[in-house]
Amino acid sequence: MASLHRAAERGDGTAMHNLANIYYDHSDFEAAEHWFRRAAAAGHTRAMNNLAVLLDKLGDYDEAESWYRRAAAGGNANAMYNLATLLYQCGDRRDAENWYHHAAFAGNVDAMYNLARLYEDQNRLDDAESWYRDAADHGDIDAVNNLGMLLRRRGALTEARRCFRRAADYGHPRAMANLAALLEAQGAHREAESWYRRAAG
Repeated sequence: MASLHRAAERGDGTAMHNLANIYYDHSDFEAAEHWFRRAAAAGHTRAMNNLAVLLDKLGDYDEAESWYRRAAAGGNANAMYNLATLLYQCGDRRDAENWYHHAAFAGNVDAMYNLARLYEDQNRLDDAESWYRDAADHGDIDAVNNLGMLLRRRGALTEARRCFRRAADYGHPRAMANLAALLEAQGAHREAESWYRRAAG
């Protein structure tokens, strides 16, 4: 801490950011905000994002949005995602979709998943399927299960079953139940019962 303080006082943005994180982890939000602000003022985009997260947590949504936007404009994918989530929660779904899109293209897997869900809600099923596949390819097991549900809805039952089985093998309870229901519908009652039991825990 002493060496971090010395580096931060000398103007090292990374040291300021790391010091702020330590204070944040110890619930000293006043000190965390001080050092996040100094690092953010020095142009540190991760500090901008983390300052926004802290302000969001404290209920200062307007300033949080402002810092998310500055960090997002600086290329921070997490800030893009967080900004999209804040906008979505505030009812601005069009701008939320725009920022989820930016974050997804920047490689944020949560953004890929949420963008897919948003498209599915809009009945834009081709777009939803594409982003569920991208999120699934990046290891998001919820996306694998949701892809299976979408494929089942579209009548692609063989691939839906593969998705459910993949997610179920990773211990996803809803995927286990979905796999069981699909197997039951296809007449594989014994295997369906086994998966129902596993889903029930």
